[in-house]
Amino acid sequence: MALKRNFNEDERIGLSSQEIEIGEKYLRKHKTAGVIDEIQSLKLYELFLIGSSFHEIHHQFPQYELGQIIMTSALRKWGLDREKMQGSLRDRVRAKVVKSVIDQVDFLTSMLSVANAEHVEQMRNYVLDATAPKPSLRIKTIKDYKEVTETLGKIVQGATPNAKNNSMSPMFDALAPKPKKITKKKDDDDDIDLDALLKKNKDD
Repeated sequence: MALKRNFNEDERIGLSSQEIEIGEKYLRKHKTAGVIDEIQSLKLYELFLIGSSFHEIHHQFPQYELGQIIMTSALRKWGLDREKMQGSLRDRVRAKVVKSVIDQVDFLTSMLSVANAEHVEQMRNYVLDATAPKPSLRIKTIKDYKEVTETLGKIVQGATPNAKNNSMSPMFDALAPKPKKITKKKDDDDDIDLDALLKKNKDD
């Protein structure tokens, strides 16, 4: 059975070219028997997972050679474990951010619903009957009028511009009729000349 002299692709994950060179040099010299005992390497493994460099780990555990630490991490695939852990953490953070945004949107839309329910009846009554009490929430200045129209415009146009046309709302774009499919017109050469066919049959 051939002796192991190099790390495979999975074992090289998370290692720089210099670290691979140091680790493989130690591997060729001491073989796989030079791997640190699994129980003794747990503290080193923990430090690696939280982002400590091999030099930092070696500084805290000088009883182990740098190449020995790198070889142990490679053969035990610590780099692969760290990638999986980071991916899991990213997914968790992303899920929490999405949930937080949804909760905030839900809270704000609920506040708007309460405000609408509180004031819309007063507004409708005043529109139908000018002698009714004026709504407590109403436009009183030109500035108020401008703010309301601008806010209404933003709501209608959509918060995120469409990639195809920045001035168009995604909502309107979705409702817009699809362009008609253009059927390619046949060339004149493909048209059948009935008169020519009748004349040919008559001559025959």
